Amino acid sequence: MLAFLSPLVMAQGNRDLWSQENYIQSAKIQYKHVYLKTKLREDLYHCIDLIREAADRFGHRPELYFMLGTFYAEIHATDTMVAYFDSAQMFCDDQSIEAKYREKCYQKDKFVEKMDKIRQDAWERSYSHGVEFLAQYDTVKSWLAPALTEDSAKVLDSLKTSAYNLALSDFETALLIKPSDPRSYEGLAVLLEREKHYQEAVDLYLKAVNILGENADLVNKIAYAYIYIPDWPKAIEWFEKYLKYEPEDINALINLSVAYSSINDYDKWYEYTTKVLALQPENTQFLFNAGQYWFLKMQEAAAELADIKDTTANAADRRKELDAKITEGRVNAEKYFEEIVRINPQDTDALKRLGIIYLLSQQDQKAATVFEEFVAIDSTDNDVLDFLGRSYVRLENTKAAIRPYEMITVNDPGNGEAWDKLAELYQYNGMPEKAKEARVKAEELKKL
Repeated sequence: MLAFLSPLVMAQGNRDLWSQENYIQSAKIQYKHVYLKTKLREDLYHCIDLIREAADRFGHRPELYFMLGTFYAEIHATDTMVAYFDSAQMFCDDQSIEAKYREKCYQKDKFVEKMDKIRQDAWERSYSHGVEFLAQYDTVKSWLAPALTEDSAKVLDSLKTSAYNLALSDFETALLIKPSDPRSYEGLAVLLEREKHYQEAVDLYLKAVNILGENADLVNKIAYAYIYIPDWPKAIEWFEKYLKYEPEDINALINLSVAYSSINDYDKWYEYTTKVLALQPENTQFLFNAGQYWFLKMQEAAAELADIKDTTANAADRRKELDAKITEGRVNAEKYFEEIVRINPQDTDALKRLGIIYLLSQQDQKAATVFEEFVAIDSTDNDVLDFLGRSYVRLENTKAAIRPYEMITVNDPGNGEAWDKLAELYQYNGMPEKAKEARVKAEELKKL
């Protein structure tokens, strides 16, 4: 026994004559017969000091770095463990080091396999802790949503910050331990998105893609991160990639429609709007978007038609083309807005658009009916009241036109144009006294 422990005894004296093996055996004895019994950090540091001294004396020896990494793993000094394991691996591969010092590098159950096992255990511990703290962060954040007292909000916000920092530390540690594992990047990216660090999250997702290759989940996460930045062209690029995996994913189609609208590519906006409607034919928001697309097309064609001044044959042909486009836009817009009103008769936005289309296309009775339906829901929109009055005038029902203009003057007593119109309507319908009062009011307003 005394002979067995002699290296440990020698460790207290002069070690100038020690070989590398003496250091290794002394550290192993210290570890097995002292540290494993006491579990005191200072006893493990005796082992570490012996091996570090050997490394200083004998230079780059893979076995020494392996032992140092193993000892630091014991006390969860992860960054130091990784540094020594990386060094051990590097020196195992270093052909300039004598082969006898590298002979254990690739033997069964030696450096590489043991390092991989220790790394994996440390990675799983850090990664799982990161996931747990991320879940805690999400839970506390959900508690913050309801109305709270100021003191409660401060406590919860502190808990949220703590969970975030702990998750951040664990995910960063996991990334340090296994930078080749895409989950290390993905976990950290998911966490960073929680605090709206979207560009940093994208960078991490892309590193995961470089390791793992593209898959539906990663591609989708990258696309959403670009939406939140927002970087519309990149979001489009990645959502279109995602559709190759899930061609009928409604959320991806919706986001592509939004993204194309945001860069003013209205044809692509409409393309994806119709794809959404193919899956959700009664989605009134996207029915409105489709109707608005054709409404804008109608307006564009009408504006171009109004700008044509010459009378050449080419101009005549262009007028015919534009007339056809105006009709196409009107018919399609009308179809979508009518569908919205069928689904939801209370949708005032669709009623207003539909009434304007009817008015522009001289469908005056339909326009009057739709505007009346609007006014029954909301009598405060003076534009709609004016459109309703115009519809009745064009229908030669000037008496009915009086009411909407009277309503305008109730909503806005200073509306001189409405008083002027009322003066005309009163006079035309044999109400001279009212006509006089309206005219006086209009004149007074003009003096202001």
